[in-house]
Amino acid sequence: MKSSVGRGAFILIISGFVCKFFGALFRLPLTNIVGIEGIGVFQMIMSLYSLMLVLVTGGVTNSLSKLISQARSRGEKFKIGGYLFISATIALAVSAVIALIFALFSKNIAFIQGISNDYPSYLLFLVLIPLGALIGVFRGIIQGYENMTPTAISQILEQIIKFGLGLFFAVLFSKGGKSQGVFGAFLGITISEIVAFVYLLFVMMFKMKIMPKHNSSLTPPFLRAVLPLTFGGAVLPLTHAIDSLVIVSLLSVAGIASEKATALFGLQTGVVGAIFNFPLIISLSVGIALLPKVSYLVGNNMFDEEKKIIKESFSVMWFLLLPLVFGIMSIASQLYPIIYPNSIKGYLSVAVELSYLTGISIILTAIMQFVLSLLQAKGHFLFSFLITLAGGIVKVVFVIIVARIPSVNIFAIPLSNIALALVVCIGSLLRLDKSFKVDYFDILVPLFSSIIMFISIKIFAAEVHLSNIILLLLSVMIGGMIYISLNFPIIKKLCQEFVKKR
Repeated sequence: MKSSVGRGAFILIISGFVCKFFGALFRLPLTNIVGIEGIGVFQMIMSLYSLMLVLVTGGVTNSLSKLISQARSRGEKFKIGGYLFISATIALAVSAVIALIFALFSKNIAFIQGISNDYPSYLLFLVLIPLGALIGVFRGIIQGYENMTPTAISQILEQIIKFGLGLFFAVLFSKGGKSQGVFGAFLGITISEIVAFVYLLFVMMFKMKIMPKHNSSLTPPFLRAVLPLTFGGAVLPLTHAIDSLVIVSLLSVAGIASEKATALFGLQTGVVGAIFNFPLIISLSVGIALLPKVSYLVGNNMFDEEKKIIKESFSVMWFLLLPLVFGIMSIASQLYPIIYPNSIKGYLSVAVELSYLTGISIILTAIMQFVLSLLQAKGHFLFSFLITLAGGIVKVVFVIIVARIPSVNIFAIPLSNIALALVVCIGSLLRLDKSFKVDYFDILVPLFSSIIMFISIKIFAAEVHLSNIILLLLSVMIGGMIYISLNFPIIKKLCQEFVKKR
């Protein structure tokens, strides 16, 4: 990858792994504090928070990154202050309305989800959503300069403070019960957002010296970019929110009690999902770093350079992503009892089975994130929204139909994620056509190596009888050696390209 994409992606990958580490580390003790049912409640509330956050930031962040990059490429830096003013005004107004709705109807929303006693956590949305909106604006402006460091630092600050204060308040408040413990966790998250907001505001206004300037002529191009991205970006969290709203009632049709249904949802989203989100850091980081760079190249009609950047970026993402996904799938039965010693009891076999389907969905989701970033970078905002919407509709219909089947139940969620990603990937690749080309060698070698690594670890774990920790460590070492040895030609090529660019 060229320096700006490679450096930006590297910074975001490192910060992403740090954040996911603290995020997973946060859920581990939180699960033990509030229980498997409590983490299910936490995930239900978090899914709606994530959806609202995407509504007020997703499209704004990505569209600003593209618009700022284009303004820079055309020598129109005078527009940047105008984009800041428009985006901050709109984001703050929309987020304030949404936050007020949640505050007024918190009891009704909690009742629909089947968690009536947990409505106080929604009152914190009054602060969380407006803060998240402004944080998204600031990150979009800064990322438009292909500067990923402030985003990375703000994310790390969020996670460290959430981990410390979220768990502190969860323990403190949990003395009053599960609902209070969940509220305490969200209180810690609220404080972490305040700190991230202050940091980014300082960077943008005092270090980069970017100030808001009123310029109404920039509103139409901003809205043309932001609206499709906002609605498209909201599809995935919206489907997750729908999952949280209907899954308990759907599983009850399948003959599962509401308490167990909530626990199964927590297992899929808060336990299995939390672990498998780690590999997505790679695809998300590459996509974020790639978007402003490709936008810049497109703006300067540098199409050959654009294709080269896309090809190299995808190859690196694929090479790093696959061993993580297959590695987690292969060690799931040893990993879960170690990190969730109490809450996983009675659910281990279900968690392992969920891991296989979730792993496949994560690989397809990573490809989906990459191609959607390309569509946005090339200005295909409306198509990006429409294809994501089509995938979202398929996912929701799939869950509603399949989750009520007793033999499928909670497995409908990862299966529906696979269906969504397939629809988006196929449609996006057809739209991108010749601009997305990769070598089959760079695709097939990591894939076959990962499959061989997976089979080898499973055979080793079945034949060797050791403690989970020792078996886990040996499996990681063996898997790493197998993958590296089988991918030596690709590793050699990557090293040669790196030396050449230095």
